[in-house]
Amino acid sequence: MRYWLNMLLLSFAGYCPASELVIYTWEYYLAPEVKSRFEQETGVHIKEVSYDSDEARNRLLAGGYPPEFDIVSIDSLSLNDPTWRKLFIPMPAAVRTQNPAIDPAFTARCGDLAVPYMWGSLGIAYRRSQVSEPITRWQQLFTPEPGLAGRIVMVDDTFDLISVALKAAGFSINTHSEAELQAAYQLLRKQRPFVATYQLSFAALADSQWGKRIAAAMVYSGDFNVVRQYSEYDDWVYVAPDEGSPLWLDCMSVLKTSQHQNEAKRFLQFLTRPDIALLNGQTMGFTPALKKHYLPEAIQGNSIIYPPAKQLQRSEFYNADVSSSELRHAIYFSVLK
Repeated sequence: MRYWLNMLLLSFAGYCPASELVIYTWEYYLAPEVKSRFEQETGVHIKEVSYDSDEARNRLLAGGYPPEFDIVSIDSLSLNDPTWRKLFIPMPAAVRTQNPAIDPAFTARCGDLAVPYMWGSLGIAYRRSQVSEPITRWQQLFTPEPGLAGRIVMVDDTFDLISVALKAAGFSINTHSEAELQAAYQLLRKQRPFVATYQLSFAALADSQWGKRIAAAMVYSGDFNVVRQYSEYDDWVYVAPDEGSPLWLDCMSVLKTSQHQNEAKRFLQFLTRPDIALLNGQTMGFTPALKKHYLPEAIQGNSIIYPPAKQLQRSEFYNADVSSSELRHAIYFSVLK
């Protein structure tokens, strides 16, 4: 009761009506019905501006973003970096910590500047008809069979790209060992002739240059449904790799430069309501950052968006100190140059 009262008080304290909020986020990451319901309840329209990689988002944030931006979808690892922390306002307790439905472990990872949004893992999507044996491990994506030459998509992300190579080599994604990072680098270099492009899987499939050739891809768990929509082939399958995966958590933060901070905070409260979070997650094919008992069987039983128990045991979230690794940045630029 106290939580919902605090929400109400926050909604009206210092309220300056705005007709529109602008959210900088991934494409296909916010359900149209969620936006329309917020507009019905508040009169505020939600406009999305999309990015296609963390690197693209960070370049825009660092280089000067449009002044009309209000909210940014940002991964929990980046929120440990002072470069990005200075851009966002602190989240009031009524928004961040007093919602009983949100998993407190996710709240802690997003920190004091954000609210948890969605979480998941990384996996492999591939076309069954294009491989001689099923793909079950990351190692098969890094030492592929000859028929996959020039037909693999890997994501364009400093940490995730290196981390799946670390998993393939049998190491922790949080390692600081130079030898282990160099082993991951060698895997990435050897894989390079097999990679068609480094970008989001569904973006590659939508590209006339690559779309018909792509046969395997590194994918964020919730993106697999979009992969199937974009491909003209119906034999795509998703695999949670045996070695485990990096786990990701996306958060929502309000920019200090926003002229509509009250409305922005109200929208974040709206997003974390259990009914809205579930509507959003089930519509878009992602797992919302709610406590497990709030999640229906349709989510918990879906191994694509909710990692199976065995994979979760072998998977990891990033530790905060990974973001400061200069060697990881050097490896990323060396592989992609």
